[in-house]
Amino acid sequence: MINVEGLGRDPININIQATEEECKSLADGLGIIGLFGVVMSGVLRRQKKTDKIEVSAVLKAQAVQACVVTLEPVPQAIEVEFTVYYTFAKEDVVSDEVDYVVGMNEEDLPELIVNGQIDAIDIVAEQIALALDSYPRKENDTPVKNTKDAGETETEAVQEVHRPFANLRDLMNKK
Repeated sequence: MINVEGLGRDPININIQATEEECKSLADGLGIIGLFGVVMSGVLRRQKKTDKIEVSAVLKAQAVQACVVTLEPVPQAIEVEFTVYYTFAKEDVVSDEVDYVVGMNEEDLPELIVNGQIDAIDIVAEQIALALDSYPRKENDTPVKNTKDAGETETEAVQEVHRPFANLRDLMNKK
């Protein structure tokens, strides 16, 4: 937890290195095989105009996920640079009940600071989740294509395809 209640205008450098237990807990929470070498370093500062708290950092980690084809371990190096915002004011945070879409060129909505503290583990978990490969694949794994049933020839499989406009040319020529 990072205490930001008494944060002044001077930025604070943050350097966080997750322990082996924290890495295991993060991996379990993310539903992946493993997570190693999680390091986050950056700056925490209060914005002058908006009074929001800004966390700008670089996150590095080594993740291991299961291949979507073979379930074999697939390693992935993660290195992301990010900025997240926090606020003390509840009115700056959009309610969960309201549908709100953030545009590509807009800042993300700030998170609400609870009890004057920001949870660094939540920041790390969110950034790793965003950086993980959605469909990890072991190199040289190709999906098995099952286009026909056993004993069925290729021409029979093609003939079963429904073609709604196949006879359209014949109908147009009859006119």
